[in-house]
Amino acid sequence: MGIIIRQSVKGAFWSYLGIVIGYINVGIIMPQFFDTAQMGLVQLFASVSLIFAQFGTLGFTSVINRLFSRFRNHRNHHNGFLFLALTTGLLGFTLTVAAFMLLKPWIIETNTSRSPLIVEYLYLLMPLVLMRILFILLDNYNKMLYDAVTGTFWLEFMHKVINLLLILLFLVGWIDFRLFFTGYILSMSLPVIPVIIVLIRGNNFSLKPQISFWGKSLRRETGETMLFGFINGLAGIMLVNVDRIFVNQYLSLSEVGVFSVCALFATLIRIPYNAVLKIATGILAESWKKNDMAHIQEIYQKSALNQAIIGTLIFVGILVNLGNIFRILPPEYGDGKGVLIIYSAGILVSTVIGLAGNITEISGHFRYNTLFLGLSVALQFVLSFLLIPRYGIVGAALSTMITLVVNALLQAALQRIAYGIFGLKRELLWIAAIGLVSYAVGRLIPALPLISDILLRSTVVVLTYGVSSYILRVSPEVNMVVEHIFRRIFTFRHP
Repeated sequence: MGIIIRQSVKGAFWSYLGIVIGYINVGIIMPQFFDTAQMGLVQLFASVSLIFAQFGTLGFTSVINRLFSRFRNHRNHHNGFLFLALTTGLLGFTLTVAAFMLLKPWIIETNTSRSPLIVEYLYLLMPLVLMRILFILLDNYNKMLYDAVTGTFWLEFMHKVINLLLILLFLVGWIDFRLFFTGYILSMSLPVIPVIIVLIRGNNFSLKPQISFWGKSLRRETGETMLFGFINGLAGIMLVNVDRIFVNQYLSLSEVGVFSVCALFATLIRIPYNAVLKIATGILAESWKKNDMAHIQEIYQKSALNQAIIGTLIFVGILVNLGNIFRILPPEYGDGKGVLIIYSAGILVSTVIGLAGNITEISGHFRYNTLFLGLSVALQFVLSFLLIPRYGIVGAALSTMITLVVNALLQAALQRIAYGIFGLKRELLWIAAIGLVSYAVGRLIPALPLISDILLRSTVVVLTYGVSSYILRVSPEVNMVVEHIFRRIFTFRHP
């Protein structure tokens, strides 16, 4: 677990720093100076480009996660693995462009009157998709080489720093929205470059093909993994991004802006899970290779427990500051309060048990992942059709969160039945109780001026939650980290 902890801490640091800047960008500054349609365009392009990019990888990310260990050989440039990855990506991009050209007339027809900004900037979509395909493939390859930090730093942190600079330039009138949005697309495309540089410096960027290593049985297994990985990856990305497309189609681009800004606050809960997942995937693949079920269960249980500790604290912090959040946002975002609550609760539950899906994807039962994701996408489409026209953006949040939780529960049940792996421990009940008490204590504080209210209410919740968790020792790892920090402070003060 040592390398997972080190890499996840570094990744989480940059992710959280980036999320702070992202909230300053999207949660505070942009709603005040950009209209909701412009906000919707930014968020819709991020979601749609990711769906197209996932399509363009043709499922090769699953090959990276599941089969790279077979190719791993630094002296022999990993037996031509990168050549296979990038060749697949370029083929996938060609097919993506063809699919886009078929859809383009329908996109223009359905958005010309309701969402004209989409039509105006549609020409930027495919260049962005190409860069995102390359980044997905190269970043996944790099994380299998045990570097989960570089891609996170540039995508989660530097991308948002650049966006902040673009926003400030827009506010002072030095650039208009067209230049801002073009810069936004460029900043989202940029992270692939430093990942390439890191791979070159590590002598891991070789485009020399080694077809002889790719024998008949390995080719067959690669093709099968790509097929199921394509379905799994596309379905997985759609589950958390297609809701914005539905909101645009059923409602409007302005509603996409409101929905996306409110849902953004909830994504803070998922950051620790994403940081752990980036490096844990490689370790899990090695454990499956050795059939080390005890290690897999250990990773799963510790992931679930520590995610629950951090996620519940963030969830409680969001709930006690709900009024403050909507004091910051303009009045037109008031309808998104239900979105924020539903999204936060759903993400918390799905991430606590979410590693089960990644364990399934790498295991011999990876076909079940396809089945579960297929069922989940079908469920989301049905729920969106039923709920969005009736309940608006709250219906969109409900459809997505119900779908994510159902999928996570199916994956957890499979791990229990097929391998006897159970990721949930009774300490989770203590965490829930501590969260409930912390929320109640935070709600006792009377309303104060905005900044004072946020600081005092959040501090009281953190202290109540942190002290209770430490005393009850719900996580030995967290207690160990806290004690180490205190020892460092004490040693520093008393040399």
